[in-house]
Amino acid sequence: MNAIVNIIETLIPICVMCVLPIMVVWLITRARVKKNDQKMAVLVKAIENGVEIDPELLISETESSRNTKMKLIRKLTTGIVCFIIGVALLICPSLDTFEDVAVLEMLYIGGGVFIAVGIAFAVVFFVGKKYLAPEIEAEEKKLQK
Repeated sequence: MNAIVNIIETLIPICVMCVLPIMVVWLITRARVKKNDQKMAVLVKAIENGVEIDPELLISETESSRNTKMKLIRKLTTGIVCFIIGVALLICPSLDTFEDVAVLEMLYIGGGVFIAVGIAFAVVFFVGKKYLAPEIEAEEKKLQK
C-alpha cells in the first residue's frame, strides 16, 4: 500500500508539470489549425465559384484582431497579475502556516521572481506606449475610416 502511495505522489507532480502543459498547448494548436483549415476551405470554395476575395481575409486573425494598443494593454495586465501574485507569495509566510524553512525560502524566491516579472511587464508597457505612440495613432485613424 505504501508503494502505491509513493508512486501516486511521484506521478501527480509529473502529470501536473509535464503532461498538463503539453496537453494545453496541443489543444490550442489543434484548434487554431482546424480554424485555419476551415477558413481556407471557404476561401477555396469562393475562388472556385469566381467570387471576388477581399485581401483582408488572407491576413491571419492574430494580426488583424490584435492591434498594437491591445498588445500593450495585455502586457500591462500580465504585469499587474504577476505583481499581485508576487505580493501574495511574500505575504503568505507571515500567516504562520508554514514551518518548513525550505517552503518559506521558496515562497520568498517565488514572490521576488513574480514581482520582478510584473515590474518588467509594466516597464515594457510604459516604454512601448511612448515608443509606439505614432503607430497607435495611425491604427486609430485607420479604424475611424
